[in-house]
Amino acid sequence: MSENSKIEWTDHTFNPWIGCTRVSPGCDHCYAAVSTPARAMHVTWGTSEPRHRTARSTWKDPVKWNARHETFFAEHGRRQRVFCASLADVFPAL
Repeated sequence: MSENSKIEWTDHTFNPWIGCTRVSPGCDHCYAAVSTPARAMHVTWGTSEPRHRTARSTWKDPVKWNARHETFFAEHGRRQRVFCASLADVFPAL
């Protein structure tokens, strides 16, 4: 989804799918539900709503980032940080 993220504490974002189950009042003001990708894909958040899988090319990004680990580590002195599932739930409620 995003290489070289503008989020200050991460380097990349990876979203294998977009969508989530609303499970509590804490979900009422979810940033992901109103994000541009969610609106563009017409994703509806909810218990019985389907997740929207992202493009096949998106799934290759972590492999690409890992292949560049040595170069990144030499420049920054640390591993790359990846925000996984910023627009989804990783463990959907059953």
